[in-house]
This record gives sequence, C-alpha cells and structure tokens, in this order.
Amino acid sequence: MDVERDREIIRLWNELRRLQREGRPTAVLIRRIEQALAAREQEAA
Repeated sequence: MDVERDREIIRLWNELRRLQREGRPTAVLIRRIEQALAAREQEAA
C-alpha cells in the first residue's frame, strides 16, 4: 500500500463529508475518490 495514496483518499473523503454537511455538490469529488481507490486496487494486484 502506498501511504501517500491512502492519505490522499482520506483527505478526499474528509472533503466529501464537509461538502455534504454544507449541502454542496459532491459528484466530482465522489468520482475522484472512486478513481483513487481503483488506482490503489490496481497497484495491489
């Protein structure tokens, strides 16, 4: 596992939660999280 990639995913997740609390759009951020998770999964394989 890449620690930097994991930190980025956590940062994105926290940003997503903040946007949700504020009632702001989150679709773009969700897509970025999905891409980061997919990249991490491919590196692990």
